[in-house]
Amino acid sequence: MFHRTFSRARRIGTATAVVALMAAGTVTALAALPQAASGASTPAPQVTTGTPTAPFTECPAVAYDTSCGILIDITDSGVQILQDPSQGPYDNDDDTLVGVLNDSSTPIGSLPLAGTQDIFGFDGDGLCTWAANGISPAAHDGFVGDQYCTPAQLAGTNPQDYQGPDNTFSGIGPNNTSGTVDFDTPLAPGQSTYFSLENVLTTFKSTFAGAPTGSVGVEGGYYEVASDGGIFAFGTPFYGSHGGSPLNQPIVGIASDPKTGGYWMVAADGGIFAYNAPFFGSTGGTHLVAPIVGMAATPNGGGYWLVASDGGVFAFGNAKFYGSKGGLPLNAPIVGIASTGNGAGYYLVASDGGIFTFGDAAFHGSEGAVHLNKPIVGIAADAQTGGYWMVASDGGIFAFDAPFYGSKGGHPLNKPVVGIAVTPDHGGYWLDASDGGIFSFGDAAFFGSKGGEPLNKPVVGMAADLDVP
Repeated sequence: MFHRTFSRARRIGTATAVVALMAAGTVTALAALPQAASGASTPAPQVTTGTPTAPFTECPAVAYDTSCGILIDITDSGVQILQDPSQGPYDNDDDTLVGVLNDSSTPIGSLPLAGTQDIFGFDGDGLCTWAANGISPAAHDGFVGDQYCTPAQLAGTNPQDYQGPDNTFSGIGPNNTSGTVDFDTPLAPGQSTYFSLENVLTTFKSTFAGAPTGSVGVEGGYYEVASDGGIFAFGTPFYGSHGGSPLNQPIVGIASDPKTGGYWMVAADGGIFAYNAPFFGSTGGTHLVAPIVGMAATPNGGGYWLVASDGGVFAFGNAKFYGSKGGLPLNAPIVGIASTGNGAGYYLVASDGGIFTFGDAAFHGSEGAVHLNKPIVGIAADAQTGGYWMVASDGGIFAFDAPFYGSKGGHPLNKPVVGIAVTPDHGGYWLDASDGGIFSFGDAAFFGSKGGEPLNKPVVGMAADLDVP
């Protein structure tokens, strides 16, 4: 099955901090590096010079809690998820009082959240039901600042009763495991607020690869790469680039190292440039029948594949060779490669939408022999379903046994789309255009882009940061 869509991308104009909450056991997070936004919010503590310590007084005393059970501390370099073990569920049952502190230098407009359980599965006993005149048993005591609670919130109307004094919830997913906290006015540097969530939440820090089974919603930033080797990092560390240095051939692709958080760039001659990532080899200096057009890393970061426009595949490190289309006739050139979830196979995609599978990669359909408005320019695999997405230069998305989250097909673009990258939890994807514009779908958050800014050379691809703390 495929989708050709006319949905709009989700662009977040203010900064967005992305946090994944793992109910009944874990919390893990990564922040977006903010964009400027104007406005103020409710006064709160000054920006801290280190890690905040309990008690976390960003929350008032509510029912059985005297302060926040969880504090989300947003900084310019990331997010700290902090727990006060002395604070149990504020309702003495299954709800958590959550504080947010903006320790970054830029206002925060929204906070996407996700969890392994229904953290947005509200059941009528949000923090406002514990306000004065609320319906909860000990509500007559109320809490400081509870005047914001409306009659509907006091009565336990979901989801409003769980909301804080200057925030609302939106985009709650079908299983109540994900949603977004939107701040009425962007949360300014040094300010804080609070809200409540369903389930008991505690903290856990891990890379995505080592996260507990069932972890969802964990997502980092992304990298864009230009043909001159310039790297643009958004919501993720910058480790260097080749911009301003001579190249034998232009850069054509990029892959992220899920182990180190670094990245590799590949040039049309197969030259590899590694930044905070191990070098496993290249075809630079080797005669090629056809130019390299893309690369994909193994899921454990121990190797990578390069693919040429004639379908030739070159394997390095622990990436195994499972076959190729090199030397065989093609109706259209190959434009991309994607690894299966376990690295025991890969997909090649041609500009006409033809799909070629190798190793354990299963064929779920293609666009080969179907008329396309624009050529296919990239592919990404869904490790959750075994399916894949193809993207065309007009931003059209074709999903095969993979969830469809939206596309730019049918909408005007300043420049053509050149690549696609999937969030670490496979709950969304980003598209990037040759002018550096970024389009976000599903749970993929917008961390920034080069759209509208002058570039020395066009952007030719992107990669998601898979090393998520």
